[in-house]
Amino acid sequence: MKKILLFFAAVISLANACTKSSSPGGNGGNNGGNNGGNNGGGNPNGITVTSISPDRPYPDDEITITGTGFNPDATKDTVEFGQVKNGSFGAWHEGLEDQWPSLCKVISATATKLVVKSLQPFKLDMRAVSYTYSQGASVAGLQIRTGGKKAVTPVIPFKRLLLCSGLGNPDLFNDAIGRPNDSLVISGKGFRKEGLSVSIDGKQLTNLRVDSTPEFGTIALRLPVTFFGEVNDETLMVEKPVKVTNPDGKSSEKTFHFLLSPKMSISSMYAENPTYSLSGLNGAGGVVKIYVGGRALKSDATVKLDGVTIHTQAGLQVTGFPDHAVIEFSPGSLAVGNLQVSILRGDVWYGVCHFTVTQ
Repeated sequence: MKKILLFFAAVISLANACTKSSSPGGNGGNNGGNNGGNNGGGNPNGITVTSISPDRPYPDDEITITGTGFNPDATKDTVEFGQVKNGSFGAWHEGLEDQWPSLCKVISATATKLVVKSLQPFKLDMRAVSYTYSQGASVAGLQIRTGGKKAVTPVIPFKRLLLCSGLGNPDLFNDAIGRPNDSLVISGKGFRKEGLSVSIDGKQLTNLRVDSTPEFGTIALRLPVTFFGEVNDETLMVEKPVKVTNPDGKSSEKTFHFLLSPKMSISSMYAENPTYSLSGLNGAGGVVKIYVGGRALKSDATVKLDGVTIHTQAGLQVTGFPDHAVIEFSPGSLAVGNLQVSILRGDVWYGVCHFTVTQ
């Protein structure tokens, strides 16, 4: 009887031991909720996390995790992003599996260092800094799993994803086409209000007005009139890259269409006096002055002087696309009568004025 009791005691002991060794560990966040997370740093299962670099990453940055207990075979380390709350970790598993915000690629691995990068940085950005949960503060952390062991990092203070996404031109029906001398509005998010820079095809812009919230941002500016040189043809359009760079060196680039030449217009055009005397001009060595005001006056414009007995034309003598010009006519180029001065480019009339010349 004693031997039978000892036999049953041994069986019970063995059964208990098998139950403990086959009990599954935490599921690594696969249920998207609390899954046995820990407080970051170390844990009793053999993985420790001592540091994260950069300490304030962007969602699309490579992140270096330093610690111990990692597997040097990167294929055997599983790393996921998720929400860390009160030391517990919940991976973000929404939608199709290959589009989960939690997805992370292990780029390289040693026993003490993992280099990882998000496979869904846009979705990570929306979940990591979610107003629903955190009123603008990051809630994201990382869980590392290998060989049945796991560790969870503390919350990582992610910056908003820097994104240059759109361009609008308020002076051209808000079309996504830039043009010299026009206003431009670059839209996106993650813009820093101080120290931000913008370039087009490598050429820096100045006088930026940055308006940025955690959800959306704009950069307003006026493109200098000679930004692309003195190109007169207003139909020439090319693609050029726009690059937005935060003061920490992080940048985002996108290509947009740009017209190379500013749009010329004339808003005012008048003679200095309504009437001139040829004898008075000759006696005083005077000239007739025509004042022209507008935008981006161009050297390929034609100035025509017409009267009953005279018809002359010459180029508009300007450089650098000025907004104002003065046209002068000497007495020798005039004739008695009512004269008209007009400015054209091709068959398009831009401005006209009149004056009278007496003997």
